[in-house]
Amino acid sequence: MPFSDNDIKTAFKEAGLRMDAHNNNIEEIREWCKHLDSMIRQVGKWKTAGVDGQGKDGPGFWPSDEMAEQFGLLVSKCIGREFRNKDLGTLVGSEGGFVVPEDLAAWIIQKLQTYGKFRKNALTIKVGARQWVPKVSTDLTVYAPGEGKTITKSDIAFGQVKLEPIKMACLAVVNSELEEDAIVGLGEIIGISVTRSIAKKEDEIGFMGDGTATYFGRTGIIGALLAVDPTITNIAGIKVGSGNAYSELTLQDFEDTVALLEPSADEGAKWYCHKRFFHGVMRKLALAAGVADLWGILSPQKTRYFLGYEVEFVHAMPYAAANNQLCAVLADLKQGAYLGERRTLEIARSNDVYFATDQIGFRATERVDFNAHGVGNTTDPESIVALAMAGS
Repeated sequence: MPFSDNDIKTAFKEAGLRMDAHNNNIEEIREWCKHLDSMIRQVGKWKTAGVDGQGKDGPGFWPSDEMAEQFGLLVSKCIGREFRNKDLGTLVGSEGGFVVPEDLAAWIIQKLQTYGKFRKNALTIKVGARQWVPKVSTDLTVYAPGEGKTITKSDIAFGQVKLEPIKMACLAVVNSELEEDAIVGLGEIIGISVTRSIAKKEDEIGFMGDGTATYFGRTGIIGALLAVDPTITNIAGIKVGSGNAYSELTLQDFEDTVALLEPSADEGAKWYCHKRFFHGVMRKLALAAGVADLWGILSPQKTRYFLGYEVEFVHAMPYAAANNQLCAVLADLKQGAYLGERRTLEIARSNDVYFATDQIGFRATERVDFNAHGVGNTTDPESIVALAMAGS
């Protein structure tokens, strides 16, 4: 049964009174707005007033069906914009700001996994403030005991990987006028910038981290490989290429790198390198082998393969040749690397800190740690191997 004009007026009045009485209770206001929204949506179903002021299904209110429908859509849109976009969710008690809406937060997490190649491919695990995480060093042994015979016992050998999350954060300050005039655009701008910045730093640490302050004291894949031994030629998981210039690398260098990879890591392994390195070195070697990949050149698909393994572009990795540089990594990061996550990415806003300048602060934080444990030793390579440039 459609609501009357008195019903809708009463609903507006009650919602207004409740907003005044509970202006700090966002959740209760939201529930009443949902209730009001459901009533408003009935407006579009009201029939027009007849000559006698009566519609087909109830009291007439609008001079035309089109006006009734447009009004319903407009008010619903206004309510949706005001309370689903501009209202930024649950109060952050210590700062008086608001976290981003759930839909924007989910979108940001999705984009973070798109941009971040280490996060996308490494094994993400939830950890405490400091935690030792087990990793399987040796699998069970299989026997054929025969019918009715005792099965020989074997044990799984475990190692331990330490994860101690650090807090990574970034802060942006915008004028209040920008938020007032372009709330949707501002959310997208902040969201994209945050995801790119955080993902870039995660990749820098996860792939290139060497334990220095640049990487917040964390060690990633390249740093872990080079830490195996001071002499690069002694590291079982590194193939030293044919020269110290990209033009001196050969297809055989890459094939030898593949040969180093632990067999159990073969199924999930990918190449990780810079886009420029792939097109400037790897693709040129493939084309020079004698068969031009016409499909690969003309296809709209962005997925690339080399020697049977998918290629993942990592813009944190190098693309200009240097002595002893690890220019390409072949790895199954699900086996060989952990991303320890204590707190997922959170974005909050506050207008208290910048009250005097009428500006708004947007803060993004997360607590994570990185560990590339599958780099092997001086005898046995494991699930992470790499191609290195020669020293001279």
